Amino acid sequence: MCFKMRLSLAAVAVTAAFAVQAEQQIDEVIVVTGDRFGGAPEQQFQVINVIERSDIERFNPKSVVDILETLPAVSVIRNGGPAQAATVSIRGANSNNTLVLVDGLRVSSATLGLVNFGALMPEQIERVEVVKGPRAAVWGSDAIGGVIQIFTRKLDGGEGYVTAEGGSNAYGRLSGGYGVSHGDGHTGINLSYDKGDGFDVKADSETDDDGFKRGGIGISGTQQLSQQWQANWLGQYNKGSFEFDSGAPFANETDYANYFWSLGGAYQGERLQSQLTVGQARDNNENYRQESKDNKDLFQTDRNQVSFSNQYVLSSNSRIVAGLDWQNESVKGDFAVDSRDLFGGYGLYSVDVDGFSAEAALRYDKVDKVDSETTYNLSAGYRFNANWRVVATYGTGFKAPSFNDLYYPSLGNPDLKSERSRSYDLSLHGSFGDFSGYVSVYNTDVDDLIEWAPTGEVDDNGWAIWKPANVANATLKGAEASISHQWDALFQQLSYHYLDAKDGDAMPLTGRSRHELDYRIGYQWQAFDAQFDYHYQGKRSGSAFTADMDSYHNLGLSAGYQVTQSLATRVKLTNLLDEKLVSASGFNSPGREFYVTVNYQF
Repeated sequence: MCFKMRLSLAAVAVTAAFAVQAEQQIDEVIVVTGDRFGGAPEQQFQVINVIERSDIERFNPKSVVDILETLPAVSVIRNGGPAQAATVSIRGANSNNTLVLVDGLRVSSATLGLVNFGALMPEQIERVEVVKGPRAAVWGSDAIGGVIQIFTRKLDGGEGYVTAEGGSNAYGRLSGGYGVSHGDGHTGINLSYDKGDGFDVKADSETDDDGFKRGGIGISGTQQLSQQWQANWLGQYNKGSFEFDSGAPFANETDYANYFWSLGGAYQGERLQSQLTVGQARDNNENYRQESKDNKDLFQTDRNQVSFSNQYVLSSNSRIVAGLDWQNESVKGDFAVDSRDLFGGYGLYSVDVDGFSAEAALRYDKVDKVDSETTYNLSAGYRFNANWRVVATYGTGFKAPSFNDLYYPSLGNPDLKSERSRSYDLSLHGSFGDFSGYVSVYNTDVDDLIEWAPTGEVDDNGWAIWKPANVANATLKGAEASISHQWDALFQQLSYHYLDAKDGDAMPLTGRSRHELDYRIGYQWQAFDAQFDYHYQGKRSGSAFTADMDSYHNLGLSAGYQVTQSLATRVKLTNLLDEKLVSASGFNSPGREFYVTVNYQF
């Protein structure tokens, strides 16, 4: 488990170098987010980072964004602790230009266009795949900067665990799960609950600690119906609340109750592979002031989804992928339009002959009451030998306007069109001796970005009227690199991301860092392991109304001991230097923290 974690967290970066350095180091890695069907990383054309369950257990994050932040070219902005609002962006793109999926389902709010990362607890997660660069030709809207797919935790029959944790700011967690077998199938259930007093998340505002509590239950299973047919199901329900600061008389607490479920069937033939999934997701948030809970603002998105995907193997070195997607989004509130349908169809062809490989993908999307979009990806690669490969890609993407952009009462603009992007990427993947890694350079141009702009009209009081409009452009240029070293029981990884993000007037984009760096070193000796993590966040550019945010260094240390085959304990120290880890203007950070975890597996 130790070695598998180390290589997968090193950014399984689509290179055969990660396949095997030594037989005991790594199990076979399969990624599915790039084209919806499982394949070896060396067969992909995108830079793909993978986080496995073993990574999560070793890193022991309090939120999924904690571990996403350790990946190159993935940036996080926090408005508080693990349950409070946080946004994630890839390669400098806007946070709503990153598509987030949970087991293939879209889970973002259709009003704000953002994802409640704090609601999905790390104990519920089995695996995360992060695809860099545009993938709208496969997934549709939002996939401009990249795609993050979160896979919920699966348990085999007879597999179970119980975990307890306590730490700083009165934090406590209790979780457990168990799997049962039924014929040629199994179903697992996971339960998790945590709470904490938190800290004062906002500077110069309500000077109280802002706590949280979260609970969740997840069920997932599969049944082999025959040699070729399989059924699968999953459901997840998460409920909780968190406090924040906004000043009287505005809201300062949020209750949420989110769920998603899906039913699916899969067919595996000699050449044809098909999968049909039907699902639904709800994102429900109620904001209110603590002393006045009767006066709540409700924000709710319901999304029904159907996906039909197929892969046909033409020969030993070529294949086609094609499918259809449909979803209906509906929102609660006083919107002029509160529901819309989105339909998409896509096709992909890939071939690999004598070291040369190529892929072409094309997709058509129709967004009800907005417009239609045609996007595509073109990729080519060449493998010099078993250890080195170069890949070039070009792709387009789009982001459909949200309900708030289009139909918010008195302030929406129903004439908006989608944001559009053009991107190219050149990457080199390889290994030499005990080292493996990649380097990638990219350029993305985004047009018709939606921002608030004056309409030229005034209201009854003489104030200028502002509404969302397609008035902005951006250029994102950058490079990311990651190198890993595995020697016996010692593992090291160094990652770096450079970003030059500017708007149409050549001014720096708000909230972006030019430099980010991560270093990790881990060692395992018999039943003991230790890991040191370092994250450097460069200065973030401010807006016309806020100052630049200072750079910071975040050092973390964790150690674990396997007491018995079933019982393990772990300690973790975060922010050893007690620095101000501020990523959003005006917000605070928790300071140095300490956690102790006990886990029993059976």
